[in-house]
Amino acid sequence: CYTEPTFDVVPSIEFADIRKQTVLDAIDGQKKDSVILTIKFQDGDGDIGFDSKLDVDAINAASLKGDFHFVVKTFQQRRGRLVARDDFNFSGFPPRLKNDGKVGPIEGSLDYSMDFPFSFTAKKDSMKFQVFIKDRAGHVSNTVESKIIVLNE
Repeated sequence: CYTEPTFDVVPSIEFADIRKQTVLDAIDGQKKDSVILTIKFQDGDGDIGFDSKLDVDAINAASLKGDFHFVVKTFQQRRGRLVARDDFNFSGFPPRLKNDGKVGPIEGSLDYSMDFPFSFTAKKDSMKFQVFIKDRAGHVSNTVESKIIVLNE
């Protein structure tokens, strides 16, 4: 017999991992670091994320207002301290994580990717990220912080 877990309807997240891959950009062939941030999540009613085909209007309307559902704040290490970089906007929308149309708890891991082209990234640039998510009902999760990652090595 399976007992369904009970989670709060306000999403809860925790930092799981941060890693990078150096890849070639498909358009210009230049090197870039693709940073993958992994968070673990729990949500009591399963309303995290959007379907990029079905929820186009909702995504477009939210984007115009800057109302992102995967919010990333970027910090860059300068002279030994972390400084917020408001000019780096990597916020966006996670995919719909529960597609059966039923209300119910979900938990798992979510990978979120951000690209840093070498031509725009200083050599051995150290970055850190703060993240929170918002579900479709507008409930805002706690905020988590990544470890520092070094780019353009």
